[in-house]
Amino acid sequence: MKRLFFPVMLCLGLVAGGLVLTEPGRALLRPIKHVIEFRAFVAGLPVESDLAEYKVEMPDGVHLATDVYIPTGGAARKPVILVRLPYGKRLYGEALHWVRLFSAHDYAVVVQDMRGRYGSEGVFSPYPNEGKDGVATLDWIVKQPWAQDRVGTIGCSALGEAQILLAAERHPAHRAMIPMGAGGAIGTAKGAYGFFGFYEGGIMTLASGFGWFLGQGGKTGDAMHAPDVEYGQALKTLPVINAVSRYREDDTDFEELLSGFDDPAVHDSWGYISDADRFDVPSLMVDTWYDYGIGFSFQLNQMIGAANPKTHLLVAPATHCDMAGPFRNGAVGDVPVAKDAAIPFDDIYLGFMDHQLKGKGLFSFPRFQTYMLNQDRWLKSQSWPPETAQKRVFYLGGETLGDAPPTNAQTRSFRSDPADPVPTVGGAICCTGDPESRAGPLDQSPIEDRKDLLLFTSDLFEQPLEIAGPLMAHLAVSTDVPDTDLVVRLSDVSPDGRSVLIQEGALRLRYRNGFGVPELMQPDQIYQVQVSLRHIAYQLAAGHKLRLHIAGSSFPRLARNMNTGGDPNLESTPRVANITLHSGGRFDSRVEMFVMPADNLGK
Repeated sequence: MKRLFFPVMLCLGLVAGGLVLTEPGRALLRPIKHVIEFRAFVAGLPVESDLAEYKVEMPDGVHLATDVYIPTGGAARKPVILVRLPYGKRLYGEALHWVRLFSAHDYAVVVQDMRGRYGSEGVFSPYPNEGKDGVATLDWIVKQPWAQDRVGTIGCSALGEAQILLAAERHPAHRAMIPMGAGGAIGTAKGAYGFFGFYEGGIMTLASGFGWFLGQGGKTGDAMHAPDVEYGQALKTLPVINAVSRYREDDTDFEELLSGFDDPAVHDSWGYISDADRFDVPSLMVDTWYDYGIGFSFQLNQMIGAANPKTHLLVAPATHCDMAGPFRNGAVGDVPVAKDAAIPFDDIYLGFMDHQLKGKGLFSFPRFQTYMLNQDRWLKSQSWPPETAQKRVFYLGGETLGDAPPTNAQTRSFRSDPADPVPTVGGAICCTGDPESRAGPLDQSPIEDRKDLLLFTSDLFEQPLEIAGPLMAHLAVSTDVPDTDLVVRLSDVSPDGRSVLIQEGALRLRYRNGFGVPELMQPDQIYQVQVSLRHIAYQLAAGHKLRLHIAGSSFPRLARNMNTGGDPNLESTPRVANITLHSGGRFDSRVEMFVMPADNLGK
């Protein structure tokens, strides 16, 4: 299933079941056309179904617009699939896809607008209300004459995040969930500080965060519009806290998500997952290697699976919510994907729900199933990294990545100028407004001749190197400014000179000791810092090299740091940072990964 993005991150879903998109950049379907197409969708469902719309009352008196699809025939009381979303219950193609899939197999399907969105009353905010509203909705469902007390939830991105927040409430009727691309549900848990996927390494994910709130930030049903903007220019707005309000007259939560990161009294009220949360819902989590939240998904999966053996994680070779797309297209970014390696995603989802909600059949699925890029095979394991994976360390020295640290102390320096940031090339990028902007593992060689980018390259590998697990850079750095950013990328260098992104990560250095304990840097003092490069399963072919990039920016994927040590959300005047990397002697700069043993390659 493919989620299509316009510059505003959401284009009202898929072309599915007769739903047709409007012209690019428009947030609403033409009303008359929409009514006609929705009626055609209902008429075209695989089995005849009754559709009823309800206004479900929440404990505070707010009513949420809710559609219920009940297949005729079959069991009188049916297991239920619940989909909650902020994108319009009759507009969003993914939600309508789940209606089509599950109603055909004798499930009642409930699709609900979140509070403050489209047909629902109240005021939207991500996500202080989603757990409580989900609980009230489950309470309502189990009282209906057509419903069993067995409810499963499904959906990607915001539709997935809402599931995880509901699961933390541990409602007895919530018997199964399939959250996809839902790493944004994590808050302070595991020290992540992700908050809606709005942050990476303490840095705002500018392109996606700005794009989402510009297009979808409306807090009441009468504000479901997206203003027309020139995104390339809009993303350059300084101070960044004014970026959305410059174009939207109505209030959004963009400013609060920026200002509340360092304030526990604020961010604890947002409702995201913390270490205090517990889970017992059987879960099939789904994500992709080039989703912005893949690292968060592994952390959430660890939490959810800690007390629940019925927890699985499926990772596809794709970008955000586009699980099946690379198998249709034959590639993700610049990395080929074998079309015949596709798996039947919908059949897997249906089998999981049938097993958990109907007690039907066996659901034989590993704890982890992850796609090995360039090998075109699925790894199946009971742990992550896989049981046979071994840690391998590459040390930075001179301009090389080697198996041993340099014996002598060495330094390399670069300048990071917020007025001339390193351009983003691929990765977890979306919503720039540039139709040529692509996501995923792209060739980085167009930016590798920049002077504000350090490169470290290994020798040729004589046999394939299969990486499977988390990636972590440990770097010794100093700078002449109170605060700056590090952006670290690992790439695959082929004999033809291409340098294709494997994975990347970033860190705002004031958060080097943890996101809850910001501390500015002292000029020219050397600090040991860690930068997470997320997770990956990727084969480097024989005759290829590994390369590590170190830069101070990735724009527009990440917001720029003005490097002054002040509030980065309120500043407009940039300062150039001189950043020095130290290696050898008493300083250790290295990148750690997990690799499959040579005698296990391809297995």
